[in-house]
Amino acid sequence: MRISVVGDVLLARGVPTALSRDSAALHSTARQLWSGSRYVIGNLECPLTFAAQPAAKRFVFRATPAYAGWLRRLGLTHLSLANNHTLDQQLPGLRATARAVRGAGLGALGYQADSLAGCRPTLLGPDSSAAVFAWSAFRQQASGEGCVCGRDFATLCARVAAYKTLFPHRAVLVYLHWGHEYSAQPSAEQRRQAHQFIDCGADAVVGAHPHVVQPAELYRGRPIVYSLGNFIFDQRGRPGTDLALQADFDLEGGRVMATHLRPLQLRRAVPHPASAAARAALRRQLQPPRGQPATSRLADEEGGGWQLVSLAATPGEPPKPDFFSRQLTLPDSAGRPVRVRLRYLPHNGYYQALTQASGTESVRPLGFPVYYFGQGDVDNDGQTDLLVGPVKTTHFDSTVQRRLFVYRLVGGRWEPRWLGSKVVYRLRYFKAVRDAATGRTYVRTLEQQPDGRYCIGRYYWQGFGLVLDRFTYRHLLLDDAYLHFIS
Repeated sequence: MRISVVGDVLLARGVPTALSRDSAALHSTARQLWSGSRYVIGNLECPLTFAAQPAAKRFVFRATPAYAGWLRRLGLTHLSLANNHTLDQQLPGLRATARAVRGAGLGALGYQADSLAGCRPTLLGPDSSAAVFAWSAFRQQASGEGCVCGRDFATLCARVAAYKTLFPHRAVLVYLHWGHEYSAQPSAEQRRQAHQFIDCGADAVVGAHPHVVQPAELYRGRPIVYSLGNFIFDQRGRPGTDLALQADFDLEGGRVMATHLRPLQLRRAVPHPASAAARAALRRQLQPPRGQPATSRLADEEGGGWQLVSLAATPGEPPKPDFFSRQLTLPDSAGRPVRVRLRYLPHNGYYQALTQASGTESVRPLGFPVYYFGQGDVDNDGQTDLLVGPVKTTHFDSTVQRRLFVYRLVGGRWEPRWLGSKVVYRLRYFKAVRDAATGRTYVRTLEQQPDGRYCIGRYYWQGFGLVLDRFTYRHLLLDDAYLHFIS
């Protein structure tokens, strides 16, 4: 299954005039680009609404809802609403946009009508073999912002990790609106975030917003395209804004098997196949991020595009149930910051923990695979605990399965607090959650019942360990259980 992703789509300002002049050429280009694609995703850079309620900002866009149907006829299947212009006409404009997009048969990515729910995956494929998360790094300080997936980075990374752990055979794509406009290079923070998304389970990371093409690379064998540039846009006077890229991801078995990059060139706001000079400029622009070692190369393909090919002898890593951020910083018992990072030992098949405290580093071999790595004040004593999800047997249970371990850091040393043998049912995932009403922390679990359905548990610390308070949901399908777990 091929999923194609393009960059920013603007349908306001001077674009309607350009489309009326070059629409036939654009349809011809789109047919060539998307002939083998089941899904085509773009970033909608303007609200689609008749009502004008402009936000107080420098650049405010608006287009008519009829463009949703036009984009669908062009060949797009999904539009991301997670960007810094989606609330240009405030919350009523956002809602009208979502209605227009969905009414035209398009999928709206990164948006949910109920606040704080925007960071949910959109499933693709007849067998739901792919999931797309869309996220914006920009806050707009406007009513309705919570309907868009633009919450903090750590929250989205945690949701991606939970999703990929529960659905390892589904490919996860993360489409980001981020970075600095007109910058030819991603920032160090973007590179860190992109790598962390891959660590958390993303099979591909692709970005938009800078309006220029930025480098592409492979990390752990997974593709990262930092910025695709524009797709339909009328910018002038800025170097590089007329160069664009389309990324094609070929998916199979829950992974990206191949990444193809299609060079484009905007003429009077409309994309065309890139000229020889434009292809050469794009190839230079796609080189690895400045100062980073090359992990991939661009292999020429018929038609003037490229395939992103690994330089490693064995590209990528085999799928493993280890989707989480590898590094945490938390206070120890004296309140001093302690950094803990996990390093995988492929020959041993498990992780070792490297703990840095007070200028010294200690190494602790865990001796087991890990599927979760997090933190939280589980016993509500005011000190942050270290939460680890091992896959192993215990002294009281000889079956290899997912567990829930709690440690305390004292002077950089790991002291076990609870090495629970099991919860009520078969544990699939967990996390620490702060109860806003009581101010207490509890552990939320996702467990599999004997009948094969799933339930959401709520555990509190009592005495020396965790005790079930209640099941908040029961007898769920796994997709529904995931949504209740992250809510």
